[in-house]
Amino acid sequence: MKISDKLKNNNGKPAVSLEIFPPKKQEAFLNIGDLLKRLKSVSPEFISVTCGAGGSAAHRNKTIELASRIKNEFGIESMAHLTCIASTPESIEAELKEIEASGIDNVLALRGDIPKDGFDISKIEYNYAYELIEKIKNESGLCVAAAAYPEGHIDCEDLEASVEYVKLKQDAGADFFVTQLFFSNEYFYRFMEIADRKNITAPIIPGIMPMMTKSQISNMIFTCGASLPSALIKLLNKYENNPDNLLKAGIEYAGKQISDLSRHGVRGIHIYSMNKPEIAEQLAVCV
Repeated sequence: MKISDKLKNNNGKPAVSLEIFPPKKQEAFLNIGDLLKRLKSVSPEFISVTCGAGGSAAHRNKTIELASRIKNEFGIESMAHLTCIASTPESIEAELKEIEASGIDNVLALRGDIPKDGFDISKIEYNYAYELIEKIKNESGLCVAAAAYPEGHIDCEDLEASVEYVKLKQDAGADFFVTQLFFSNEYFYRFMEIADRKNITAPIIPGIMPMMTKSQISNMIFTCGASLPSALIKLLNKYENNPDNLLKAGIEYAGKQISDLSRHGVRGIHIYSMNKPEIAEQLAVCV
């Protein structure tokens, strides 16, 4: 089933969705059924599966394999991530055929990161996600989600211009959007005001990830451009040498974000659960 149809048919309560990644180690990948059983217990509307690190064909195949298992073995709607920066039209067409043959109805179209090991940037055929969205819509009947950035894309200093790219994705055929993580809901509400002004009508689902470790926070700041509100900085300072309490405080903080977003009538809540079922279990009840 297309996720866009699920979002139309909700009962007024935000739809809960989760995001996981294919484990790097083969043993963990083969034993991921235990994780999926726990995730199913929170009744997610869908589970999104990221591309593996590096974007290699092997990792991309694991994304499709895991998304297929979620859908066909566990009966949960799934969404496979699909990147384009290092792809050719032929490779994308092949992946789309594999995705549809696996019974998957939904993809998240992303530009992706440029491979670091000897990739020839002169051979890039897709520079932007909206180009991939157009390709998917022309080549398949899949529901296509795209990314949105409440604080603006890290490569774009102008928030208004960043939202214009979201409009380009909608015009290219994006059916709904999932946002990058953010730690202050005010960024999301400001983004939504701009999106409404620019006639972006496709559903926009806020993405929430709890603070888990100091290194994770540092990574988010430098790779995603996420800002840290003072309340979160104080928690990080208080618990930086106590990982268990830091995770507990991070989940509590994210839970308050989710409750506030739910009161503001968002269509859904996308939880970046990071293959940690306890995060999904504790945050889903806050919706």
